[in-house]
Amino acid sequence: MLCTGLAYVLYFRLIAHAGASNAMAVTFLIPGYAMLWGWLVLAEQPTLQMLIGCAVILLGTALSTGLLRLPARARARVLASTPAPAPATAAPAPPASS
Repeated sequence: MLCTGLAYVLYFRLIAHAGASNAMAVTFLIPGYAMLWGWLVLAEQPTLQMLIGCAVILLGTALSTGLLRLPARARARVLASTPAPAPATAAPAPPASS
């Protein structure tokens, strides 16, 4: 119980100091750390698929937190392929009663 309470306190301090998106990125890194500790402590052998998965997780985390940015040309292509949001329409007026 004490460890869980301490983890919550640390996590909420992380949210307060680093922001919600960066704090959320911490949870994405759990599979990589689990693989690392399994290799160090339990002598498990990482497979190629596990290493590729960790690389994808690290790349996605770096892109989502802004640590890594797409080149300008690729960013322009992504923005061009994203559909524009639909314009907001007003709700129809109720029918007039006579």
